[in-house]
This record gives sequence, structure tokens and C-alpha cells, in this order.
Amino acid sequence: MAVFALLLVAILFENSASAARRPPNPEQTPKYSTQFSASIAADPRVEAALHSIESREEPLVAEWIRLAEIPAPSGKEQERAKYIHKELEKLKLQNVHTDEAGNVSGVRKGAGGGPTIVFCAHMDTVFPASTPIKVKREGKLLKAPGIGDDTGNLAAILEMFRALDRAQIRTKGDLIFLATTQEETRLQGARYWLTHAAHKPDMFIAADIPLGVVWYGALRLAALEFVYTAPGAHTLMSRDEPSPVKAVAHAISAVYQIPLPPTAPEASPMRLPVINVGRIGGGAVINSIPKEAFFTVDLRSFDSATQDRLQTEVTRAAKAAADAEHVGFRIEKPEGDDLDYSNALTRDQRRANPLVQTALDIHKYLKVALLPDAMDVGSTDANVGVALGIPSIAIGATAGRDAHTTDEGAEAQSIVPGAKSLVLMAVSLAELAN
Repeated sequence: MAVFALLLVAILFENSASAARRPPNPEQTPKYSTQFSASIAADPRVEAALHSIESREEPLVAEWIRLAEIPAPSGKEQERAKYIHKELEKLKLQNVHTDEAGNVSGVRKGAGGGPTIVFCAHMDTVFPASTPIKVKREGKLLKAPGIGDDTGNLAAILEMFRALDRAQIRTKGDLIFLATTQEETRLQGARYWLTHAAHKPDMFIAADIPLGVVWYGALRLAALEFVYTAPGAHTLMSRDEPSPVKAVAHAISAVYQIPLPPTAPEASPMRLPVINVGRIGGGAVINSIPKEAFFTVDLRSFDSATQDRLQTEVTRAAKAAADAEHVGFRIEKPEGDDLDYSNALTRDQRRANPLVQTALDIHKYLKVALLPDAMDVGSTDANVGVALGIPSIAIGATAGRDAHTTDEGAEAQSIVPGAKSLVLMAVSLAELAN
């Protein structure tokens, strides 16, 4: 999706700096448990893994570019999936498998006694197959549609698994590499994989946002399409006749008048909840009433109660416009509605899980932290884990900008600390075996 519109790195830096100017209040700062310590990073095996990543910057960036130049529109990720499948076989992971949804996964077996952790990145991009995706390198900047979202994270997770092998590191818990399909179209790949997994993982980590940021929540998402129909007529006979276009205009005006709760300052720069009309269309010629017209609504909220209320009000407004303009009406929903969050952990439970603080502490240790705390938001494959009650976060392994635009760019060198952060996450959470 998502990932939906990623946070702009420049804004994140600004927010982080503003927070840093505010002196912390020890009485208001909860103490959360973490599984990371500097001693873990100082273990000779871990040091060897981290140094090996530093020495491989150019080959790592080269693979990142190679992956980015494999077309992978949502639902058409097959060529990229073949590449990932071959690389997982080279790593000698167990149960390397491409499932019916196109997801590619493999298991790095642990010694036993530790948690099973999924490291996930999605293979698809938001761009159609016709989009030019040749990567341009401008100094330290890589530019191409999809270079950051989510190709860089795919390359970084591959490198993390290789670095563990190079340093002959064994963890107690199993590590699962998961490359998903159709994240940008309602998280379809992750939904399929997690609902069909024989054993649910203990933790789920989606690498899909800027390096240095941690999300531990899941926004409620709804994508609706409202369609209006009428017999149609030539312009000369159109006066006072029912018009789907008039209904669309009427409905959009009404939708934007629905009152929204105040925005949550802790989610800045995102302003939520939000209702957005993203697409409108209809008709084939200029000089007639079209037989059909439509518009879409993207609705996002922090909680299910707010989301349900707003979705009801949006739908009511859309239907009322059809009645007022005497046209036909139907609701189209994309494949896969929003997730069922009835099994989700509470906000306090999600934040208190050591998974969250471990990620934050690793970012601080590597000096890549962009924000002082994790955010209770999310619009990535990790949403599926949250909905199922699995401790889940979204993090990132590259620094980028302008995601979901053809001007998308990413900092080539950022993948080195990004891959290192994933290594530290793996050995901290799955625990080093003797």
C-alpha cells in the first residue's frame, strides 16, 4: 500500500529535531523492555556480520538496482519472485516456496528455544508495466519508480540473511524470509500467507518505511467506489434529465462536508482520520449525459469505531445523492475489504512488546533514528499481523523520498546501515545460539 504515502524524510527530521528540543519528563516516559544491548553488537560473530556488510556496499547497491529494474506491478510480480526464489535457494533456506498468491518464503532454522520471526518486504510496486524503471544514479542518489518502495528493503533483507551465513551465526529462533505480492493492493499477499501459515510466527517485521522509523499500529483502511447510472442522452435532450455526473458532484460535495474528529498530533505529519476522493470518471464523449459515472473514496482512521462511523456516513451521503438525482446506484469494493481487528492487541500491549523498543534502541545505537519514539500507525503488511494479534512492526532499511511518484529516489549508502539494523534485529530477537 500499501504502503500508503510514506512519511517524507525531511519532515521526519524536522519532527525529530523539534522533539529533541523538548526536555524529556522522566515521570511521563514509560520504561519499556528491550532485547538489544551493546554487548550483542560487540559479539565477535555479530561484529563480523556487520563488517561484512560494510565491505559489500557496491555489490549490495548493484543488486538493489538489478531488482528495481525487474518490473513488478501489483499482481504481476512473477519475474521478481523468480529472482528471490533462486536467491533463497542459494542461501539453502528450508521450505523455499512460492505459494498460490505468488509470495516467496524460506526458513532459516534456528537451534531451538527461540521465537519464530518473519522479516517481510513486498515485491510489487504501484506503477503499471509501461512505466520506465531504468535506474539513474546521480551521485549518491538512486532514482527510479519503486527504487525505495519496496525494492531497497528486499535487497536489505537478502543481505541480512547472507551476512548471518558469512559470520556463521546461528540463532535460537527460526528466521523466515517473506517476499509478498500485492501489498499495494490491499495487502493481499500478506493476508494469504499469514492466514495459510501452518504455524503463526511469534513476531512479524515488515520492512517498508524509511530507515530510522518504527510503526507498531495499523490504520483502519477502506477503499470504496460509488457508481451512478442512468439511461443517458444527447446534450440537446439532456436538460432536466437524470445525470450520473450530477450525482457524483452532489455526492462528493456531501462527502467532504462530513465532520471529522480532530487530528492526532502524535501522528504528524499525517492528519488522521481522513476522507479523500482519489478518482472520478465516466462517460465516453463530451456531448452527452454519460450512462455511468463514478468516484472513489480512500478512508483511513486510527480505530475501528471511528472508521465504521465514517464509512457509514460516507456511504449514506453517496446513496442520498443518487436518490436526489434519480439515478441508479451501486457500491464497488476492491478485492479484499479492510481487515478484522477484533483480535488485535491493545495499543498499550502493542507498544509494550519488546519488539518495538528493540527496534528503537538499535536505531539509536546505529545513529539512524529519525524519531524519538515509535508511532501507533501503520499501512503495510504488518497491518495483517496486528489484526491477527501477532506482535508486529514496520521498519525500513533505506532512506528515500517521493515514494509512489515517478521521481522516487533513495540514498544508495543508506542500505548499509539499514541491512546492519536488520542483522541486529535478528540476533537480538531470535537470540544468539552458542
